[in-house]
Amino acid sequence: MRVLASITIAIMLAAGASVTRAHQAPQGWEYPFACCSGADCAQIDPREVKLGKTGFVVTIAPGRHPMWPKERREPLILQIPHDKARLSPDGLWHLCINDAGELLCFFAPGGDS
Repeated sequence: MRVLASITIAIMLAAGASVTRAHQAPQGWEYPFACCSGADCAQIDPREVKLGKTGFVVTIAPGRHPMWPKERREPLILQIPHDKARLSPDGLWHLCINDAGELLCFFAPGGDS
């Protein structure tokens, strides 16, 4: 009986552990766990990113990111230094923010994208 209870607990713990995994980008790669908690990351439109001398300026209109809903009314504007950008595995732009609009991770394509 104790063996069965131990197995059941182990299965429940393993199932719970899978819930803490990061979620996937639309192209199938997983956002790093440090960047999100299952909903903080999303692919963004290249038109929302401008390249500056010291980094990137990202402007997210309300409703254009899961963590920046339409209720916000004002766009989120982030200035992201070059050294905070990570190389995007799929060559597309991705932004991870918390519900306060604070930067968690930013993925930029390499080269001239």
